[in-house]
Amino acid sequence: MPVSADLSRVQAGLWLAHLNPDGAEPREVQAMQNRGFRFGREQGGLIPVTGMLMPETAAAAKRVIDAYMSPRTAPVAFIDEELAARGETRDPGDTRTPDQKRHDIFAVIVATAAKAADTPTIAGDAPTVLVSVRQEDLAANRGVGHIDGVETPISMDAVRQMICAGGLQKVVLKKNGKIVELGTKERTFNRAQRRAIMLRDGGCIIPGCDIPAAWTEIHHVWPDRDGGPTHTSNGVCLCWFHHRTIGTSGWEIRMIDGSPQIKAPPWIDKTSRWRPATKSPTRLTDQLEQTHGN
Repeated sequence: MPVSADLSRVQAGLWLAHLNPDGAEPREVQAMQNRGFRFGREQGGLIPVTGMLMPETAAAAKRVIDAYMSPRTAPVAFIDEELAARGETRDPGDTRTPDQKRHDIFAVIVATAAKAADTPTIAGDAPTVLVSVRQEDLAANRGVGHIDGVETPISMDAVRQMICAGGLQKVVLKKNGKIVELGTKERTFNRAQRRAIMLRDGGCIIPGCDIPAAWTEIHHVWPDRDGGPTHTSNGVCLCWFHHRTIGTSGWEIRMIDGSPQIKAPPWIDKTSRWRPATKSPTRLTDQLEQTHGN
């Protein structure tokens, strides 16, 4: 019976460990010396990441990422009416490769860790990514933003997403660099608001997305730049990817009496109907009772 290269490699490793039971320890000592993780210089708008992980670290990271790359989240190109009625339509517009999905999951892991209460602070504040943008560019929705510590400029869409998720603090500089006005942080949902929205939505509200509520960003349904309030009745849970692409993906969100509804793009749902958007077990139970009676 033919044996695959991967299986042969595993079997060889097992035989080596059996024949040399003391070999793992010096090998691990060398591995501890060689472990590392680093960021490279920008290439084509991306920051390369390289390094060598200890086996247990790699296994833990892989397990977390794999948990959110389950085949049950794979997009399909049809709508089942019964599933759609429960808000379980899938998104054939999500054409991300496995590597792209791993990137996006990594993005939410890092963002979630930065917000954790026990995360070490920097100068007394939680780790915060600082982005500078000219006021006139922000108002006109043009130009680029600049991230502190990163040479590559980012698009205005990326700036908008970061403001929507993390808030905005106005700093006015004179041409000579003197700070002449410093505003307070605004447009950001506080912890109590986040908890309430997360409890209501139960995760990223885009059907077919399994990112849990704790890993999501809070999106202003009525854009904050247009005067939308930073209030629970105007915020919904979106994962990093769906937040970044909400303006171009075709998904539409609205709030009815403080509760989110979602409409799929016409190539997913030809009925173009608005449907309740939630993954909260308690709210799903309420919906079932309303649909089928007590």
